Amino acid sequence: MNTEIIKDHKVFMSDRTRLELTGIEDVESFTDTSVIAVSSMGNISIEGEEIKIENFSSESGKLTVNGKFDGFFYFGKENSKKKGFLSGFKK
Repeated sequence: MNTEIIKDHKVFMSDRTRLELTGIEDVESFTDTSVIAVSSMGNISIEGEEIKIENFSSESGKLTVNGKFDGFFYFGKENSKKKGFLSGFKK
């Protein structure tokens, strides 16, 4: 079993309903409308509806999230201003 944390940060999205991320260090909070995670590239906010964490392993650094995604934002710890990845797609 490989328990090495993946530092390489990657994001894979399928149909705006499934996100697979690597390089995730922690999940700070989650509700059915948002997930706040800490990655090797900064903090991430995932926003939408009916959001569920399918899988998270702090050992491997992998996070899988399902739902209807409206936004995916990176923001730093010092700077709470979010920079949107999907902000132009909000319904």
